[in-house]
Parts: sequence; C-alpha cells; structure tokens
Amino acid sequence: MRGPTGFHLQRLADIDGCRDDDPWTLQTIVENEPSRRCRNVDPERFFPPDSARFLGRDLLIERERVANLCGDCPVRTQCLAGALMRGEAYGSWGGVSQPDYQIIRRLWREDQDSRREAA
Repeated sequence: MRGPTGFHLQRLADIDGCRDDDPWTLQTIVENEPSRRCRNVDPERFFPPDSARFLGRDLLIERERVANLCGDCPVRTQCLAGALMRGEAYGSWGGVSQPDYQIIRRLWREDQDSRREAA
C-alpha cells in the first residue's frame, strides 16, 4: 500500500473545518450547489472498474481523469468530508481519485480513533 504524500495530508487539512458538521448536511450542500461539476455526470464515472489496478502511469491517468471531472468545483471539500464521515468505502470524492481516497480514508480513520482515545 502506498504511503501518504503531501497531497493526502493537505486534503485532510482542507476538510478539518468540516469535522464537526453532519455528513448528511454536507451531502445536501453538495447536492444543492447549482455549479457543482458533477451535476450532469453519470455517477458511475466516479467509480473505476472492479478490475482496475492503479500502478505507475495508470495512477496518474486516474488522478487526471478525476481532476478533470471535479476541477474547481466549489463544494469539493464538503464532498470529500461527507464521504469520509458517511464511511464511503469506494469511489472518487471531492476531486480525489479512488486510490488516493483509500489512503485519505485510512488516515481519517486513524485520526478519528486517536481523537476518541484522547477523549
């Protein structure tokens, strides 16, 4: 499994402001945003084929594909935060490709566990 990079850590920092929000409220914000990039995109485009393996160039291509889908969407942060909070296991969320989402998801869960242990 790939380790986290600055990209992954930055995306976690980006969503920190949403940490106390309700995930379903975040989803409503995303769904009601009139200029969201995914409004008229088939949801299946955010899920790679089951047999997809993202090694080397294929990972770069997948990252670019998702970046083109999400671009400068105004609700990328809410989209990613909501997906993590709802426990979404697969897919591309908030401009993050599925392979990167898996890394961020692992980091998110580790952080949540640490916060619960500290409380």
